[in-house]
This record gives sequence, structure tokens and C-alpha cells, in this order.
Amino acid sequence: MGVKAAYATLLTNTSYLPGVLVLEYTLRAVGSEYSLVVMATPALPPQARGILARRGIRVIDIQPLHPHAGLHTLSRHDARFTDTWAKLR
Repeated sequence: MGVKAAYATLLTNTSYLPGVLVLEYTLRAVGSEYSLVVMATPALPPQARGILARRGIRVIDIQPLHPHAGLHTLSRHDARFTDTWAKLR
């Protein structure tokens, strides 16, 4: 049985879309044997999904993950990492 592998990244909004496109282009340019897979939350707009689809980038829909209230509170400084919790899915 062959190894199934891919490069995976999380995309929750359009801010990082240019970076994802550069990453996919670079992987293709160097002849990577692994493709890029994008994990996307519902917050990613349809327009961004369309751009990914036109580039042939596979999108896997995931739900956001947030810490349980009362168990863990993010400080104001760490609130910028809220979306990264979804990577634990």
C-alpha cells in the first residue's frame, strides 16, 4: 500500500490566500510529489474557495475549534491565535 501524503495548511480568511497561492505554485514549480490541501473553515468566502478550485487546490471543510469557556481563556495578546485552534482538528 502506497503512502498517502500531502502538504496541509489552514485558511480561515482571505488575508493568507496570496500566501497559499504562492505555496501551491512553489510546490508545483519544484516538482513536489505531494499536493497541497487546504483546511478551510466556514468563514472562508466562496470567492476564495473559487480561486482555490480554479488552481486545482483541494479544500477540506473543517469546523472551527474554540477552547471551552471557563477552561482556558486567551489573553488579549493571544486572541490573534483564535483561528489556529482549528489546526487541532
